[in-house]
Amino acid sequence: MVKKVSLKDIAQKIGVSTALVSYVLSGNEEKGRVGKETAEKIRQAAKELNYQPNHIAKSLKTGKTNTIGLIVADISNPFFASIARGVEDESGQFGLTTIIGSSDESPEKLKNLVDVFIKRQVDGFIISPPDHSEETIDYIISLGIPICLIDRHFEHVNSSYVVTDNKESMGKAVSYLIELGYKNLAFIGYDSSLQHMKDREQGFLDATASIDSKVYKINFNKQQAELGKNIQYILKTQKADAIVFATNTLSIAGLKYLTQQGVQIPDDLNVMCFDSSEVYDFFYHPIIHVKQPIENLAKESVTILTSQMKENTIQKKVLSSELVAKTRV
Repeated sequence: MVKKVSLKDIAQKIGVSTALVSYVLSGNEEKGRVGKETAEKIRQAAKELNYQPNHIAKSLKTGKTNTIGLIVADISNPFFASIARGVEDESGQFGLTTIIGSSDESPEKLKNLVDVFIKRQVDGFIISPPDHSEETIDYIISLGIPICLIDRHFEHVNSSYVVTDNKESMGKAVSYLIELGYKNLAFIGYDSSLQHMKDREQGFLDATASIDSKVYKINFNKQQAELGKNIQYILKTQKADAIVFATNTLSIAGLKYLTQQGVQIPDDLNVMCFDSSEVYDFFYHPIIHVKQPIENLAKESVTILTSQMKENTIQKKVLSSELVAKTRV
């Protein structure tokens, strides 16, 4: 078994005290008044001996693990996969390691993941919360653990968050459809108490106040059955000329169903989707959609969290989205 290299081994190699080695390898050579030449010798000796710092001992001493917990709704969803990639990259700039989990839109699973991450002594959380998870978010706050909600938040929970301007973006996108001449619109969203879903619905209602419109809400756990049923009603009974999908998951499933039913977009019916997807690039006609600033959402969440870790201040940020309305020649 190979013996683990210690600070003492490095000190003996170059003839200095263990304290000097500790100052240098912890980045505190100035505090220890270690000369540049000596500091360089210590770092070179540590490299030659393949010294590996004891992070567990360090965390016990400082009370910090330099890890954060990121919990998204579904890591297989391209939107949340991009969020995770962005958070991981940005947190690395702050010397933090990101541990990632998926709640699968389950408040129970979120609670279990939070308990596991707390036992791992994460220094903070970035969470995209599922519906009905306010209690778990309040629990994290009560423990004094820094937290930033991303993409979603609860109106009555006083936490840091970074979200998209859901209401305004939806309103602008729907207004664009109306300007194109569509007069009978349907909105399909989830039956949810989450603020981002409520804001998207309200943006739709505000924009369609003077025309025919109808809102359809489906159960997330019964999405496949309820989505098809509602689209059939929209086509045959409401006879809408455009459908607005509230999320990219609903958009993709909805486009698939419409295609299977032989509906030609936009000749028979047009669609507008909230959030972008690579699937749109392969569709036979351009899809009008709202493109969220995923990269900025990720970066801002890390910035807000690291700031809270230092100063314990709550920040709430709303970022603008982009309406993509390309036409194919």
